[in-house]
Amino acid sequence: MATIEEQLLQQIKRYDTIIIHRHQRPDPDAFGSQLGLKAVLQASFPEKHIYAVGKEVPGLSWMNEDDTFMDDIPDKTYKNALIIMVDTANSPRIDDQRWPNGLETIKIDHHPNDEPYGDWQWIKPGHSATSTMIYEFYETLKDQGLIMTDKAARLLYIGIVGDTGRFMYGMDKETFRVVSELFNYKFNYEAVHHNMETITENAAKLSGYVLQNLNILPSGFAFVVLTKALVKQFDLRESGTAFVVPLPSKIDKVKAWAIFEEQDEGNYRVRLRSRTIVINKIANQFEGGGHPMASGAWAQTGQDVERLIKMVDSALIKQYGTEGTAQEITEKIESREI
Repeated sequence: MATIEEQLLQQIKRYDTIIIHRHQRPDPDAFGSQLGLKAVLQASFPEKHIYAVGKEVPGLSWMNEDDTFMDDIPDKTYKNALIIMVDTANSPRIDDQRWPNGLETIKIDHHPNDEPYGDWQWIKPGHSATSTMIYEFYETLKDQGLIMTDKAARLLYIGIVGDTGRFMYGMDKETFRVVSELFNYKFNYEAVHHNMETITENAAKLSGYVLQNLNILPSGFAFVVLTKALVKQFDLRESGTAFVVPLPSKIDKVKAWAIFEEQDEGNYRVRLRSRTIVINKIANQFEGGGHPMASGAWAQTGQDVERLIKMVDSALIKQYGTEGTAQEITEKIESREI
């Protein structure tokens, strides 16, 4: 019986047109797995039409070394096309919602399979990155025509570095094995790390603001609210705010943390992280999800912000206890102008 990887390759070989999607607000693994897979398929099947679609994110445009980053294709391209979704657990988060117009769909992901959409699914929950899976896909089937290139290796490496937090979490022996294999290809990994670590002067100033204004509850939960007026004040332009997410982890007493960023619509994007308790089930209750220790969510109102804070705080208290009292925690939360 054919393995799932072999079955996916059989589908890929059947189609002349393949369109690769990933999730909205992409991170390096979303781009890395999407563009890395595109590079592998283009090298392996030069006669096919391979596209990668979705909105461009200026702050990550350095990942692509070609003139064209994302492909702009008309609706008619989807007719009789194979659609591949990478690194996207839930279908509402797929960037470019034209994907159902394709003939067949494949889902490749390393998140929990909470929504098993797609005609074909290859899911490996707990894997460090979807980019790792794309390399394994090539490695398993290279004797059946798949080709790895320097460009693809660089993109997959970026995806792995991004989703492991620069090799700080979510790692195992397989991750390092794949990385060691990627080092056999020619790309400037030092430049990759420089691009991922370097921030602008204004971004550095916002980092200082976050550290100075971080609320740390007695339970070890830390949070900060970034209003849209505040973010505008720092004039970040293409940088975005993702660079502030790891900052609370540098504080020894912090066990879990959240960055709330107000959006133009008045709701809040939530970046939720933990190094102790599982937080993705909490994120699921706020239109989000993700990894057990790294998730995203949405708070529609200030009351939702407060409710999410209390839920994570309560989970930490339940597991570890706290030096403070429930009353002190409630007063600290309610004193915030959210």
